[in-house]
Amino acid sequence: MSTGLLLAIILSISGNGIVQPVCSKNDFQQAFGNSMQGDTEFIARAVFDDYTEQLYVIAQDNSYEEETDIPPIGLLMTRLNRERESGELFDTLLSSLGVLNENIQWKINIANLRSTVLLRARMAKNPWQGVVWPDLPSMTKIPTEVLFQIDSFLKNNIDKDREDRYHAIAMQTWGKIEECRVFEKQAMTRWGEFLQLIDPFVHTDILYTLYPHLDKGEKVHRVKKWVDSFVQDESILASVRKQFSLWNTLHKKLNQTVINLVVHARATFGFDPWSRGCGQPIESSAYKIKNELLQKSAEIQEFNETTANLIMNLLPEELRQKFEEE
Repeated sequence: MSTGLLLAIILSISGNGIVQPVCSKNDFQQAFGNSMQGDTEFIARAVFDDYTEQLYVIAQDNSYEEETDIPPIGLLMTRLNRERESGELFDTLLSSLGVLNENIQWKINIANLRSTVLLRARMAKNPWQGVVWPDLPSMTKIPTEVLFQIDSFLKNNIDKDREDRYHAIAMQTWGKIEECRVFEKQAMTRWGEFLQLIDPFVHTDILYTLYPHLDKGEKVHRVKKWVDSFVQDESILASVRKQFSLWNTLHKKLNQTVINLVVHARATFGFDPWSRGCGQPIESSAYKIKNELLQKSAEIQEFNETTANLIMNLLPEELRQKFEEE
């Protein structure tokens, strides 16, 4: 069976969340590209083909899925074992590739590949959907030393993180909430360590990936974009830009308040207020944070609505009507 067909089967299965992590041929090509030449290319491709064949064996072992009497926890733990196997196989792939070349670019390629594959896999089984480890190297240019710091962090923590995620889901399924919170708190602490590595390089686009429930002000941006496209009166455009600039400044401050509350909840109380996770926290201070977040969210929504209306009121009646019609 060809490597391409094997990967197609594996990716089909992994798309259902059964097999992770998976390094695709495209991942491999993008990571190494022109770095592979001569004997190095030949050996690297042979190593990757061997990885694919072994991953196929893991992916095809779905006998437990066909058992009707196996309990949900049994399925969960079997999938955890399969993910452990896939993770170990991916580690072996990177180790084998690592000995082929000692130059710095090759090491960078390996670090980038590790980040892409492991952080994509992490999203597939995460009880704290609001807690994201973004693949920073694929999103923005960062210093090489920071890339290697992230690489070291992943090597030291991704297995522990996987265990905490799966066992938190198991404890939640069993209704063992306090036991679940132990894993949750460990996961939040680990996220805080990751945040310290990447925080200096988090620009706007990454911010919304790192904090997925952060308000984007989509309505205000939509109105502003429409005005820029259809309004030609410079005096109106100047007023709209001024209003938008004021909104943008305050909106960032309001969002930063939300971020501070979320980070505080994770760091201090060990729970994520944006995720169901292990259920509602019991501490009064944690409840207070959740209520503050709800209030701040409502405040931001009202601010967005007010700003959108203010911008629309700067337009003549015929343009307001045209916007409403469209």
